[in-house]
Amino acid sequence: MFDNLIARAIVPVTIAVTGFVIFGCILLFSFIKADMTTAAFQTAENCADTVIKSTRSAMLEDDQRAIRNIVENIGTRPDVQLIKIFDQDGKVRYAGKKSPESLVATVDSHIGDLLKTAPGQIPEILHDIDHSSDHLIVTRPILNEPNCSTAACHFHSENEPILGFFSIAISSKHLDKTLALLRSRMIVFSVMVLFLTVGGVTALLRMNLFLPILRLTYNAEQAAQGVAEPDLPKSDNKLGKLNKDFRLLVKQRDQAFADLKALDAQNRSANDGSDNSGNRNTTAGHQSSAEAGSGKD
Repeated sequence: MFDNLIARAIVPVTIAVTGFVIFGCILLFSFIKADMTTAAFQTAENCADTVIKSTRSAMLEDDQRAIRNIVENIGTRPDVQLIKIFDQDGKVRYAGKKSPESLVATVDSHIGDLLKTAPGQIPEILHDIDHSSDHLIVTRPILNEPNCSTAACHFHSENEPILGFFSIAISSKHLDKTLALLRSRMIVFSVMVLFLTVGGVTALLRMNLFLPILRLTYNAEQAAQGVAEPDLPKSDNKLGKLNKDFRLLVKQRDQAFADLKALDAQNRSANDGSDNSGNRNTTAGHQSSAEAGSGKD
C-alpha cells in the first residue's frame, strides 16, 4: 500500500512537469526556428539587394561583361548555390554556376508566379526554404527607376514597372546545423528535467510526507501493542493536526484504561466490603440461636 502511495504521488507530478517542459521546449524551438529562418532570409535578401545595386550601374552603362563578371564572381561563393538574372519575359540573361534541378524548378515556379501577377500586385520579394535539400531561395523583381528609362543605352520606357527578375539560392546547412544542435540540447534538457523532477519530487515527498507517515505508522503499531502515549517516539510535527489527533486518541485511550481500572478496583473493594458484612451477620445469628437454646435447657 505504501509503495502504491509513492507511485500515485510521484508519477502524476512527474508526468505533469515533464509534459509541461516538453511542450514549452517544442513551443520555444518553433519560435527560435522561425526567428532564425527569418534572419537567414533577411541575409539572403540583403545579398540580393547588394547584387542588384551592384549590377544597376553596369546595366545603365550597358556593360554586359561587368554584369556577367559580377554574377559569376558571386556564384563562386561556397554558400551560393544559384544566382540568375531574368529579363521581363522570364528568360535567363545572366547565370552563375550550374545549379541542382530542384533549385531550378523552384526558381522557375517563382518566375511563373510573378509573370502571372498583375503589374500593380507583384510582391516585393518571394522566398522559399527546403530543409531537405539544404537551401533557401529569394526571388525579387528588378524595378524600373527614373534613371533606367532615361539612360541613353536603355530601351525600356518609363511606364514599364518591371525590368526583370533576380533569384539567388543560399545554402541553409549552417541554419540546419544550428537548429539540429538546438533540438538535441533541448532534448537533453528535457531528459535532465525528467530526472531532476523525479529525484526532487521523491526527495521532497520522502522528507516531508513519506518519513512522517512511516513514523506515524510505527507509532500506531506501538500504540496497538499497548504502549502509553508518553512512551511513544516523539514526532516531527510535519503531519500537523493528524499527528496531534492521533496522540490525543492514544491519550484518551490511556485515560479510559486508567478510569476503567479505577472503576474496577472500586467495584472490587465494594464487593469485598459487602461480603464481609454478610459474614458478620451470619455469625451473629448463629450465636443468638445457640445462646437461646442454652437458656431453654
